[in-house]
Amino acid sequence: MDSTSAGDAPAADGDAAYADGAITLWANLLTLMGTHLLDTGMPRDEVLGMITMLHETNEETITSQRARASASRHLMAVYRALAEA
Repeated sequence: MDSTSAGDAPAADGDAAYADGAITLWANLLTLMGTHLLDTGMPRDEVLGMITMLHETNEETITSQRARASASRHLMAVYRALAEA
């Protein structure tokens, strides 16, 4: 039975859900790491600078427009969370 059979999501939808899940997991991990860095005394500006650098790197290296937009939204949420922590 292929992935486009009745009752199953098309393969593209499954791939998109997988990518969205991976990006969410990645963002959650970044938030935990950033919080840990703040808790251990790293200046907030340095932590936020690292998040900004990740965003710039993603913009240049992620080839999928959809994945790039999703990563950007998640990074902005991480940035806000760490800025308010």
